[in-house]
Amino acid sequence: MGKPDYNKFFASRVNYMYPSPIREAVAKIAYRSKIRPVISFAAGEPDPEVLPRDIYASLSAEVFKNIPKIVNYAPAEGVLDLREEIAKFMEEYEGIKTTYEKIIVTVGGSQALDIVARIILEPGDIVITENPSYVNTLLCWKHYGVRLIGIEMDDEGMKTDKLEEEIKKLKSEGRLIKLIYTIPTGQNPSGITMGMERRKHLLEIASKYDILVVEDTAYNHLVYEEVEVKPLRSMDKEGRVIYAGSFSKVLGTGLRVGWLEAPEEIIEKVRYSKQPMDMCAPVPSQYLVLEVLKRKLFKDIKLKAIEAYKHKRDLMLKALDTYLPELKHTRPVAGMFILLWLPEHIESYAFADALLEKYDVAVIPATPFFLGEIGKNVIRLNFSMAKPNLIDEGVKRIAKLVEEMSK
Repeated sequence: MGKPDYNKFFASRVNYMYPSPIREAVAKIAYRSKIRPVISFAAGEPDPEVLPRDIYASLSAEVFKNIPKIVNYAPAEGVLDLREEIAKFMEEYEGIKTTYEKIIVTVGGSQALDIVARIILEPGDIVITENPSYVNTLLCWKHYGVRLIGIEMDDEGMKTDKLEEEIKKLKSEGRLIKLIYTIPTGQNPSGITMGMERRKHLLEIASKYDILVVEDTAYNHLVYEEVEVKPLRSMDKEGRVIYAGSFSKVLGTGLRVGWLEAPEEIIEKVRYSKQPMDMCAPVPSQYLVLEVLKRKLFKDIKLKAIEAYKHKRDLMLKALDTYLPELKHTRPVAGMFILLWLPEHIESYAFADALLEKYDVAVIPATPFFLGEIGKNVIRLNFSMAKPNLIDEGVKRIAKLVEEMSK
């Protein structure tokens, strides 16, 4: 019969699948880097030069030598000792009292968020998010045919008064709202941190209208200023918050160790979903993180990261104020990102392509992080991976292209 028509075999959900602009951009940048040196403000990762790779090497050698089962499967829920250490970690660093029974170790925070969607969301369900929000979560949850609704933000985070207005409107239409998704600290892509009054109000709204909250805490441990930032989960009195945790942004994204913490009724379904999915998160990584926690190494690693990234953030903010004083940008107190609004006539994708091609500077178009017809002139800048001595030059080149495209 010849070559088959593959389209007739695909599931209908492939119609909800779109490429990640971050991964597409990273691939393009990697190719460009083989030809010429690139100043990258693109990928949101910890700097490998900041991470204690020598400590990881020593710990890895030790655990591979002393723990034979490190090369075998672990329970789908994760290594028990690690789950117990994560429970202690959450109390020490987040003020959250929990137990290992409420924790499942995942392949990074991304898998945690995917599993939430698998067990809770159905086609047509409504999820409310900040606008903008993390594009890979938006893309992942679109696979499940949900309707995503964005709530605008200001310097204090999601506008919870607008959130309540939107919920009232949707309820009056008979709509089913399943989740509110938020990254309250060092939000990706904006870098904005939600104020405490907004956090309290969000929980009040979730309770009043009987909605679950998914709290993405990827950047909770990268806070650069003296601000009060209690996790929503620490203030939750009803078991309404599903906590998605990750060690990626402090210990390294390549380790792929995250976790979900939630009421046991939810965790039971998470376990059933995860068991046939991947058997378990990477076992060597689990034992490496376990040793970091047991030996109380996390704090020093975190403080070193904060010192390095705060310095880079300050360099980038100074450069933006110097070379692009007329343009709006966010001023993060946490996280890894700054949003920059280009002049309205400049489209972010065209700008990013021209910037890489002409000036060897990489940024991420922020348009796909936004829901609705907004954000078309916004780019996301990452400062954690940038080399300090190249930040000023990179921003100067951004300013030069803005000037050229404004003539």
